[in-house]
Amino acid sequence: MGIYTCRKCGEKYESNRLTDGFCDKCAAEYLDKYHQVREYLWNHPGVTASVIAKECGCNVTQVMQWVKEDRFMVSNDSRVRLYCEICGAPIVSGRYCAACQAEADRRAKNEAANAKIREHMEQRHGTSLKQGRSDGEMRFLNNK
Repeated sequence: MGIYTCRKCGEKYESNRLTDGFCDKCAAEYLDKYHQVREYLWNHPGVTASVIAKECGCNVTQVMQWVKEDRFMVSNDSRVRLYCEICGAPIVSGRYCAACQAEADRRAKNEAANAKIREHMEQRHGTSLKQGRSDGEMRFLNNK
């Protein structure tokens, strides 16, 4: 169980689960506001972030953060333009275009696999891996 500081109210709280950086009280308020904005968008498609912020009592920065988190999309006729943070291609939500996201996922998967192999090697002290195999095979020196 870890001790965290709420990023909204600054209170310390304990949690044994992943949080968005909010204590339970602030997390409930955050989710309520998100659901309120989602409901408003459902009934008023195509409105601007400033209208959403005014009508729902939140700020534009929070609405745009939800867009970057892939919770909402920018409509095609919007004046707001989002671009991939890696290659600069136009996108409608998130932080990366599909191609850059796929490449980042591939790299993360390779890094995780390499970390697993390194951990395996460290646990099997005195062994070495044959090239192309993931299981260790012991080698002994011949005393002759």
